[in-house]
Amino acid sequence: MADVLQKSGDANEYRQLMGKVKVGFNQNFWTGKEYRHPDYKGKTDDRSLALAVVAGIAGSDKYPALFEVFKNEEHASPYMEKYVLEALFQMGYGDYAIQRMKKEFGDMVNNPEYTTMFEGWGIKEKGFGGGTTNHAWSGGALTILSQYLCGIAPIDSGNSKFENMPHPASVEQATATMLSVKGEIKSAFINRTNKFDFSVSVPQGTTAVIGVADAGFSSIKVQGGRGMAKRKIYR
Repeated sequence: MADVLQKSGDANEYRQLMGKVKVGFNQNFWTGKEYRHPDYKGKTDDRSLALAVVAGIAGSDKYPALFEVFKNEEHASPYMEKYVLEALFQMGYGDYAIQRMKKEFGDMVNNPEYTTMFEGWGIKEKGFGGGTTNHAWSGGALTILSQYLCGIAPIDSGNSKFENMPHPASVEQATATMLSVKGEIKSAFINRTNKFDFSVSVPQGTTAVIGVADAGFSSIKVQGGRGMAKRKIYR
């Protein structure tokens, strides 16, 4: 926010502080396998590990070890699960993120009685103090599907410049539409064994940085249209 407000002095001060926090956090809490307080005796908390990844405290050298913890620890609420999923996508484990998303949110999404998201993983005895059946904080997984799976993410404020870089993992097909102040941003892909079809709708007056994950493609074909760029990418 300091950068957007052109408060360069504040921004530099914050970055220096962030650097100190990163060094101190890793020195005090990294065990070689996970982040833990030396005096803590309970199970390792997947929520704190996820926040360390998303905040940039955990470097990529720690990702394999953290992934092993994420596969065995599930303590997050529906709200905090969003950050676990985000961490998994950022670390490059999109397939496991989708698998975990289905496991954690499956009962809620497929509930035959309710069409809204719950406060906890269930209702009544499975909820938090009973739990509400209409709670916005449980929708974080949807933002992950839009931002990471389909790849729509802002670069500048107001989405005047944005990126569209999907991380399809093994998902065969997905579509997302984001309504911004500049207009609708659309992303869609079909992920085949030897071919990746990717289409993007770019609102007028905006700049899009478009890309795909490196999967050993041998050629890229681009078709442009008004407000639409189409890429056909072959492995």
